[in-house]
Amino acid sequence: MPAPDTRDPRDPNPRAGESRSRAAGGWLYDDLLAWLCPGGLLLTVLALRYPDGLRLLRAQAPELTLPTWFAGAYVLGLALSPLGRLVYAFAQAIVWPRLRQAWAPAIAFLARRLQRDEGLTLPDAAHMSTSVFHDIDRRMREYLEAVDPSSRPVLNRMKVLCSLACNAAAALLVFVAIDALRGGYRYWSGTQVAVAAFAFALALIAAVYRERRRQRTQLSIWRRLQVGADD
Repeated sequence: MPAPDTRDPRDPNPRAGESRSRAAGGWLYDDLLAWLCPGGLLLTVLALRYPDGLRLLRAQAPELTLPTWFAGAYVLGLALSPLGRLVYAFAQAIVWPRLRQAWAPAIAFLARRLQRDEGLTLPDAAHMSTSVFHDIDRRMREYLEAVDPSSRPVLNRMKVLCSLACNAAAALLVFVAIDALRGGYRYWSGTQVAVAAFAFALALIAAVYRERRRQRTQLSIWRRLQVGADD
């Protein structure tokens, strides 16, 4: 027997509530990925390295341990964002020169639109700096979201995954800096230094990889729209 229809027949758009629920769930999931995970990583390694605060909390109010971890992880994740943007700038500076040729048609297309609509003249892809490309990349994403709203979830998910990788690299860097400022460097062994360097290098590689995937996804959507327009 089919399930009864519980939707309000007076609702002019019965799917609107469902869409809003999905959007709210997607926003929460994105926050968990981009902010809570890197912040939780940093908070966890700090608690393992300096367990006195955790011991005090568990002794005084053990029921607040998990809520405190979630709140602290989220706040730390937000605080990591500026440093994560520096890691993102590094990743983009690595990826952009290697995708310059692939971006050339899209940049020429966007340059014609900006010249017509805003009177803005762009350099060609061969002579475009990374800082200029950063703005062009943002404008292209805005254009794709406006022309093809169905691409928004994919573009947003690629951006969130890139933020996750960049903020994770920033979390590792912050942990090393805090430990060094507290004098922990005096007790670092060669193995610990090697493990920390390997973990940070792996995080940077992940950030570069995610940025490359994000740019290629954006270019793929633009090419699909161009093919559809030609047809």
